[in-house]
Amino acid sequence: MFKTHPKRKIAVIVVIVIAAVLVAGRLYLPFWVKDYVNTQIALLDGYRGGIQDIDLNLWRGAYKIHTLEIRKQENGLDVPFAAARTVDLSVEWKALLEGAVVAEIDIYGADLNFSKTQTGEGGGWLELVDALSPFNINRLAVHGGRVAYIDYTAEPNINLFVKDIDATVTNLRNVTDKENPLPSHITISGTSIGDGVLSFDGRLNIFREIPDFDTTSQLKEANLEAFNDYGRAYAAIDFEGGKIGIFSELAAADGDVTGYIKLVATDVTMVSTEQEENPLNALWETLVSGFVELFENQPKDQFALRVPIEGNLDNPEGDLWPAFISIFSNAFEKAFTKNEDGTINFQDAIEKEE
Repeated sequence: MFKTHPKRKIAVIVVIVIAAVLVAGRLYLPFWVKDYVNTQIALLDGYRGGIQDIDLNLWRGAYKIHTLEIRKQENGLDVPFAAARTVDLSVEWKALLEGAVVAEIDIYGADLNFSKTQTGEGGGWLELVDALSPFNINRLAVHGGRVAYIDYTAEPNINLFVKDIDATVTNLRNVTDKENPLPSHITISGTSIGDGVLSFDGRLNIFREIPDFDTTSQLKEANLEAFNDYGRAYAAIDFEGGKIGIFSELAAADGDVTGYIKLVATDVTMVSTEQEENPLNALWETLVSGFVELFENQPKDQFALRVPIEGNLDNPEGDLWPAFISIFSNAFEKAFTKNEDGTINFQDAIEKEE
């Protein structure tokens, strides 16, 4: 009868034990990572929440977080702050060709809600991101997100939002394009309240103590009546019809910003003052409606103004006198275009700083 050599038998047992340990470790690892992530979320100051599940993909150096929810808790407030259907964290293999070991994050179904008392400031978010990824983040992408500002003190609640967001930030760790003063690129698209079309494009440098940037943004063809909750609460006005566009170019260097914000409203109609029970509100809405009609560009049926932005990023200032003059320029000289002016770039910010 064939007899197994004692040393061979021991080796077989050792291999089986190691294999069993590896299998058991692989099966337990997702539970450990899930507990670890939930522990890190619990460390956020003033927030609570967690995740439901974790998927590991060791072969590509990645893991997926499923069903993330974080809620704000403060002074009796308990409302959603951040949520995501899936968060995919992985090694950015393309960057390895540049000799850098960095990570990338893809977020699917993101949902962020801000308010006066819910800004996210001081929560410890950078510490959470550092804990979730062993490497610096070089690329961040959002697929199908939503960002809202909600005023819970107003009745009804004011809810300004952008949905269907697709956003990408690349080269955050400056793996490529190292000589560029603004090495990172950011693009955002989405749909605003009132079905406006949002687009944002910019370059930035996050390695400065105060980041430098050069950005352009536009919101086109948003329905004015969708903003009535906000208009009633802060300006005591109601819109019955019309479209609004918001266009901006901003650039900053060493903490000093230059640029503008341009608002263009077309086909504006106000709600009839006969429907207003408060006589003071009716008088105010009559004055506003009359002002808009008097100072609109008649051929374009367009009311617009352009607010220059200058100063320090901590306290930028809008120059009101040029903004007021711009109303007349749009009305009686040449109608403002419904896009960016193309007049601001990063060199302008550098010259302002000098």
